[in-house]
Amino acid sequence: MKICVAILLSTICFVNGFSTKRCLLFNKKCVSHCPRNMHPYHTRCDGETMSQRTCDDPNIYVIGYTCGWSRCDCNADLALDENTGDCVPYNSCPLDMPRARGQRRQKFGMPSSKRVKPSFPDAFERASRG
Repeated sequence: MKICVAILLSTICFVNGFSTKRCLLFNKKCVSHCPRNMHPYHTRCDGETMSQRTCDDPNIYVIGYTCGWSRCDCNADLALDENTGDCVPYNSCPLDMPRARGQRRQKFGMPSSKRVKPSFPDAFERASRG
């Protein structure tokens, strides 16, 4: 009887190992695959986690040390339009963009972020200089 239970538990563990859910953050939801014009971006716990290029903030910069999450990023030079969730060329971003989140926070008297901002040029600026 003990052998049958051990075999049953081993089989369940083996089968469940192949059915793990893949979680990529997209539009504040967990998805298993990124939409068209996007690719998965995984953190590596190495201090080089990059920000996401959006219409509101087109500059990419180093966020710092982050571990244990993945997200969908736009391919190449596309930017994420957060209103629609689509990747669009930066030139095609909507003109009537809302204020940045930090400005809204200060407007209502809430404290701004204490996170250290990078003082060196981001990868996009370095590539455009030559």
